[in-house]
Amino acid sequence: MLAQLPRQALSRLSVLPLYGGGFWVAFTQLTVFYYAVGAVLHFVLPRIAPVKPIQHQARKRGEVLRDAFYSLGPLAVKAAIWTIVEHMHSRGLGLTYGGKVYGLAAVSYCSLCVALLDYLHDAWFYWTHRLLHWGPLYRHVHYIHHKYDTTLPPHLPPTRCHLSSRSPSAFTGYSFHLVEAAIVFANEILVCFMFPLHMGLHRCYHLYTTLIHEGGHVGYELAPFIPTLEGLMTLVLRGVRHRAPWLNTVQHHDLHHRYPTRHFSLYFTHWDRLCGTIHPSYDKDLFSYFSSSS
Repeated sequence: MLAQLPRQALSRLSVLPLYGGGFWVAFTQLTVFYYAVGAVLHFVLPRIAPVKPIQHQARKRGEVLRDAFYSLGPLAVKAAIWTIVEHMHSRGLGLTYGGKVYGLAAVSYCSLCVALLDYLHDAWFYWTHRLLHWGPLYRHVHYIHHKYDTTLPPHLPPTRCHLSSRSPSAFTGYSFHLVEAAIVFANEILVCFMFPLHMGLHRCYHLYTTLIHEGGHVGYELAPFIPTLEGLMTLVLRGVRHRAPWLNTVQHHDLHHRYPTRHFSLYFTHWDRLCGTIHPSYDKDLFSYFSSSS
């Protein structure tokens, strides 16, 4: 029976249906999306687009491959969490719903859900991220994500895990410990109890967050902030060259890998500003890459 497991797993690899297909469909969706997006962000865009490099130290040989490999475990954890959400939905647990989404009211509500998910995800990420920088959790769990950083939190002694470069790549996005994955992705279950949420939107939104995690580690700026719904609205209303200091950038998280006691948020900067974890030079240096329009 054990010999048949790989064959059974391979027979279930598919990206469809969008939800309800179980663990292997969820895992396939995640791995295809994660590695395709990572390849585009790491190998393609820097060669075809006028990106703005923000890292001062070259990556060492093997780092990108190592991060790509380490990402497999967290992707499996995320797929397992999606499977739990599917089982909850099938048993009527939580506030998720299915069916077609049509009409202005339904589309408007889904847009509101995206904004709510952004703010909830950002808050969850900020506070769990700070928790992961607590001494014991950092030493035994979160250190993997910072494995190649050279600047250490002051409460931690130097270890062999922090002796290389501090230049993450797109594949660093999900390169972390399985325990960290369970903590970071747990909010994908919790939001199912907070407000009515369409299952298709739940799946698409949390698939898209994969891009956010990868994009925050690419090492270059392509736009002046992370691509969220709020960022898109800011682009439409204010244009590319106007400052949006309340929105996160790639540089925001890249600084976290250089100064691990700073910059714990994901989409917005308000938690870092309120809690005093914004780097003193961030606002001054941020838009040196983007000249403001007069």
